[in-house]
Amino acid sequence: MDNEDEVDRMRARRKRSESSRVRGKSRHTTERSSQAQDHIEASRGDRTYYSTGDGRNPRVRYSGQQNAKNRKKKKRHHKKHKIIFKLLVIAALLIAGLFLFKQRTHQKGYWTIAIFGVDSRDGKLDKGALSDVEMLCNINKETGEIKLVSVYRDTYLKINSKGTYHKINEAYFKGGHKQALEALNENLDLNIDDYATFNWKSVADAINILGGIDLEITDSEFAYINGFITETVNSTGVGSHQLKHAGMNHLDGAQAVAYARLRLMDTDFNRTERQRKVVNLAMEKARSADFATRKTLVTAVFPQISTSIGMNDILAVAKGISKYRIGETDGFPFSRTTMKIGKMDCVIPATLESNVVQLHQFLYGQENYTPSAAVKKISQSISKESGISKPGQKASSGGTSNSKKKKKQTAAAPAETTPAQTEAAVETTEETKETAADTTAVETKEQQYGEKPTQEDGSLVGPGAKIPDTKETDKKVPDTKEDDTTSETKKQAGSEKGSDEGVTTEPETNAGPDA
Repeated sequence: MDNEDEVDRMRARRKRSESSRVRGKSRHTTERSSQAQDHIEASRGDRTYYSTGDGRNPRVRYSGQQNAKNRKKKKRHHKKHKIIFKLLVIAALLIAGLFLFKQRTHQKGYWTIAIFGVDSRDGKLDKGALSDVEMLCNINKETGEIKLVSVYRDTYLKINSKGTYHKINEAYFKGGHKQALEALNENLDLNIDDYATFNWKSVADAINILGGIDLEITDSEFAYINGFITETVNSTGVGSHQLKHAGMNHLDGAQAVAYARLRLMDTDFNRTERQRKVVNLAMEKARSADFATRKTLVTAVFPQISTSIGMNDILAVAKGISKYRIGETDGFPFSRTTMKIGKMDCVIPATLESNVVQLHQFLYGQENYTPSAAVKKISQSISKESGISKPGQKASSGGTSNSKKKKKQTAAAPAETTPAQTEAAVETTEETKETAADTTAVETKEQQYGEKPTQEDGSLVGPGAKIPDTKETDKKVPDTKEDDTTSETKKQAGSEKGSDEGVTTEPETNAGPDA
């Protein structure tokens, strides 16, 4: 009985086991047939298929075989999305630019820009270029008033972190705008925001686009300007013609640049005054120009300059230029004298510390400004080197109109600001000698061009015009004309004693620096 029960249980277990195997096999067969059916339907197209780990994305609609028409349609759709994306990026950049401009120009505070003008015949705008113009442009962002300060290029200051003292334009020559900015910031207690470096061609192009400027040429300036016009045309490739008379003239780009470069008849102080005058007149023309002209100006000149200012900022300023106006202009150092340091003709601040106080008052309206310890230390070093240890009187921003007058007028200057010249102060390196030689060569050319204009009849001077040799000019130009020019210069040197242009309060013992 027990055996029969055990046999029944074994048969029941075997039956259940066979039943489960049959069910499993049936389920597996069903799944395989389902996948096969899916594969068949997928090959037919226009179906929704579902995958589990075979590399395809789940729930993807398949719309049939791809043909050329569908591919083109897809490509156009993709291209449309790309264009929309680019437009969105451009819009975002414009909004960001306007926001930055608003931050910079429509809030309280100041925007200080260092402007460098380089005498670059080969297009070089950075290290190795001679910076004839070093100007601080300070913009009051709330009122739009612009103040300009020319830093005289021969000002004796600290030019690098090694403690070297030299003319300030040597900093740009040695290390480009980076070293020049560091030197200006350290010597003058500034925190300059941006810089812009231009050459003479960019200035000539800008003034031509604006339609030229009107200014009065004195007799002494007229005696030299035609030679400078010819030399400017040759160095920039911008066409022009020579002037026919002194007095009021309409100057094109090359003529305006030549005017800004004049200094042989007076001093470098007067030259910086002429430069600020050209900037002021150009600014007024830009203010009255339409936006199309301003946009042309920006797009033509911007590629020719080196600057940290973005195109969006420049375009925004061009659009809202009516807000801006040039106010007071001056030259730094305000109180100064000239003397030789080693073999260099230098402008000595009297003293640097007191001049920095005046600079911050002029630019930022800071009364009773206290210079930093770094400025005080530099000022002491310059005082020790030059013998100038007490503040001097404020000099005219333009200096004197003729250097020969200074010898008669130095008696009125304070005793402490008229030191004797000193010789052994700065070691003359080989690089300094080379720089001096290059400068002398350029000045010799300027003197030749200035004394003997190449085209006396005012005929057109175009790019590549050749300047005749001195010997050929001597043959062509009668001796009487040269004598007349010389006698005219002498008359001006002795007869302008009572004119405003000839009066000076500068504590100087020498003529303005020629180096």
